[in-house]
Amino acid sequence: MSSQRERAAFIDHLKSHGHRITGERLALFDEIFEQHRHVDAEELLAALHRKGHRISRATVYRNLDLLVACGLVRKQRLGQRRYLYEHIHAGQKHDHLVCRSCGRVVEFVSPGITAMQREICRAHGFSPDHHQFQILSLCAECVAASETQPSH
Repeated sequence: MSSQRERAAFIDHLKSHGHRITGERLALFDEIFEQHRHVDAEELLAALHRKGHRISRATVYRNLDLLVACGLVRKQRLGQRRYLYEHIHAGQKHDHLVCRSCGRVVEFVSPGITAMQREICRAHGFSPDHHQFQILSLCAECVAASETQPSH
């Protein structure tokens, strides 16, 4: 289930920006915080419909934007595919490997990348607050599949 602190932060954000607190908004919040992977808006919409929520596609997209604006959800284009969303937990930073063929996303943590980011920022007079790093490649399954297909 979702973190109560994060849910309270979302409710405070809605109130402070003049937005109503609706069942649809809270259901979307709960759904994205139940996911432990990157999901697109269509997957969230389908999951909400399976749970019996009557929510429109436009409502999902608008409210995902609200979750991004209040800093609880990250929106990223990983690879050449659609935008994906993931909930953010304070202190949990990671980067991504993305398969160019099947779109599989793997999260990884590298202290070396974090140290390099700080070093580069310091050298150029910047203060790091966020970085986005992804490696585009082929996953092992797609490499194996391409090796078993006859070439023409």
